Amino acid sequence: MWDTQTGNELLNLEEHKNVVYTMAFNNPFGNLIVTGSFDKTAKIWDANTGQMMHTLKGHNMEIVCLSFDPHGLLVATGSMDHTAKLWDVEHGKELFNLEGHKAEIVSLNFNTDGDKLMTSSFDNTAKIWDVMTGKCIHTLEGHIGELSCGQFDFTGEYALTGSIDRTCKLWDVGSG
Repeated sequence: MWDTQTGNELLNLEEHKNVVYTMAFNNPFGNLIVTGSFDKTAKIWDANTGQMMHTLKGHNMEIVCLSFDPHGLLVATGSMDHTAKLWDVEHGKELFNLEGHKAEIVSLNFNTDGDKLMTSSFDNTAKIWDVMTGKCIHTLEGHIGELSCGQFDFTGEYALTGSIDRTCKLWDVGSG
């Protein structure tokens, strides 16, 4: 971690056994960091001390995307094993294994309220999940190429997906 004013290194987080591929702060709080690695784990760190708090183990392949929910209570991880997982930040425990994609999950994001998660996959689909139950609410189908990204709008009423088919699609979250 770096001081943006001075350019000085503040923390060096060393525990992963392979490439660290993705990371996030629990904004707007900023007191936690989560890192995801090709070692198939994610780690939650104290952003002030650099102390590792939890190692999140459960994926069978590399973790390539992750996010804190807006409340800083959950972490979602997406993997090349075709699954996403929801984790409890305080205890480091897996809450839900989100299965249904047929290829790696390359992007995931929570909506503003934190009650829905969207996963985007190389299987040409995105899925919207209920965070409280771990159930898939909608599968967004229509792209003819692998998805590269997905995002909710601020209201949570709409979702946007981007694909290697050179298109973006706008979706109604309520109806899919």
